Amino acid sequence: MEIKKKENNNELKENNNEIKQTRRDVPPTYIFALGGLGEVGKNMYVVEQGNEIWIIDAGIKFSSEISIEGVIPSFDWLEKNNNRIRGLIITHGHEDHIGCVPHLLNKVKIPKIYAGRIAANLIWNKMNEKSTIKPKLEIITNKSKINTLNFKIEFFNVNHSIPDCLGVHFTSKNGTIVHTADFKFDFSPVGARADLFKMADYGNKGVTILLSDSTNAQSKDFSLSESTVSETISEIVNAAKGRVIIATFASNVFRVREIINIALKSNRKILVFGYSMDKVVKISRKIKYVNASDDLFVSPKEIKNYDDNKILVISTGTQGEELASLSKMAHRTHKDISLRKEDTVIFASSAIPGNFAAVENVTNRLIKIGCKVYNNKNYPGVHASGHGGLQEQLLMINLLKPIYFFPIHGETAMQIQHGKTAVKSKLLKPENIFILSNGEKLKMENGIVEKSNKISVEDIYVDDTNLDGQSLKVINDRNKMSENGVILINVGINSKQNKIIIKPEIISKGVIHEESNSELFKRVKAVAEKKLLEYYKHNSKITFNGIKNTIKLTTERVFFEEKNINPIVIPIVLNIN
Repeated sequence: MEIKKKENNNELKENNNEIKQTRRDVPPTYIFALGGLGEVGKNMYVVEQGNEIWIIDAGIKFSSEISIEGVIPSFDWLEKNNNRIRGLIITHGHEDHIGCVPHLLNKVKIPKIYAGRIAANLIWNKMNEKSTIKPKLEIITNKSKINTLNFKIEFFNVNHSIPDCLGVHFTSKNGTIVHTADFKFDFSPVGARADLFKMADYGNKGVTILLSDSTNAQSKDFSLSESTVSETISEIVNAAKGRVIIATFASNVFRVREIINIALKSNRKILVFGYSMDKVVKISRKIKYVNASDDLFVSPKEIKNYDDNKILVISTGTQGEELASLSKMAHRTHKDISLRKEDTVIFASSAIPGNFAAVENVTNRLIKIGCKVYNNKNYPGVHASGHGGLQEQLLMINLLKPIYFFPIHGETAMQIQHGKTAVKSKLLKPENIFILSNGEKLKMENGIVEKSNKISVEDIYVDDTNLDGQSLKVINDRNKMSENGVILINVGINSKQNKIIIKPEIISKGVIHEESNSELFKRVKAVAEKKLLEYYKHNSKITFNGIKNTIKLTTERVFFEEKNINPIVIPIVLNIN
């Protein structure tokens, strides 16, 4: 496993011949996102200057589409500029920040990935599962530094729901850039403390532009401390007379660690259900982020050896996912656990928008069984967000005192609200706040930041079959095909004689019953033939694309006019000389 950590010297120097640059020959610095703007997920940001490109994060956005694992950014621009890429910096180990690393490395050569300890191990595990590529990984901390020709890069601790979450500070001759990573302010954290003094020092020295997490911009409340959540869950577990099942996000390592500690203190054995949960627990134990002996964990076969009040289950299924462990328990289809009315279920999570109905369905089923169900609605304090609300965002702005502000990581409404919050701070002018979409570039030159050009970006849909993914057009065609079917139209031509020798023939797949709609199919063939003859008559240069487009447009129009359906039409032109 090629994960390295500098033990004695935290300064990482790139081996390049540093050239003294005058103000006149310093190239501009560009800042933009390939993903993460106008959405929650697939975070990927770029800092570019001269011969250097630095990527910050490479995440995935989960999709509700059937058979689709998620959505990732397109890498076209990175592929074209691969020779200038110097490294990938990972702020933390959540999937919306590391989920597309295997896909990225399949397309682009990354000299080195810089990541905190748990993120590096999660990436290594992910690469072993999905690819034969073995990336070069460098473990970084809040004391690490990277010096290159154009940049001095430093890191600082922020509070989040996973260990080793690091903000990034870039210094160049054009100004300074700070990327907050995902953050909240927790003054009684269960992990490392945020580097408040370091942030304040950056602010006092001067920050040109701040890129800041907008996820919770619409919440006016200060986020709850993770230690308070731990105390609340502990109270429920201690009062429970039967088994306790706790559903939480597998990626919330701090929460998982606290639950394991609660089980240890309450003398309960632990069962872990769910692939992602099992993976995170194993990695966290391996790198000593979770200190728990093997005898604390039991297998499903061993449950019968213990009283119910000696069992605690950590499970996936916070979002009501049909195939997740908690959903199977609620539907009584789980092969190892049959819930009883003495059981207690805790949702140590919040429902993501779009999943409310699924979560309510699981909750209602659990209540019908007779389980005691706790969630943040009926028992506030069993969950805390890892993202800071308005007050914490104001605190971050006041610590760093930026001249320009770029709200990132959030839907457009979140970005706009974050921008309004920045204006409230009295530190930023409205004209210095940039609400951008993916691909829109900012140019920083001699301390001045302004909008620049835009590059083309698109969503790529991926599943577990390969690392390449498909564009949105392909996905739309798949959906269209499943809803409206496919029409194949064969036609034969003689390109030398410039004429049609086989009239259009139709094959229908999943559209409408061909025999009961024979008149419609005759009409389609007749109209297609008529339009082809007109195409031949009015065009001096006949092309295969021209023939195909004529058939396609004609057929689509007839089916829509007659049946109000939009099948995929695939023309097949045979050249018979």
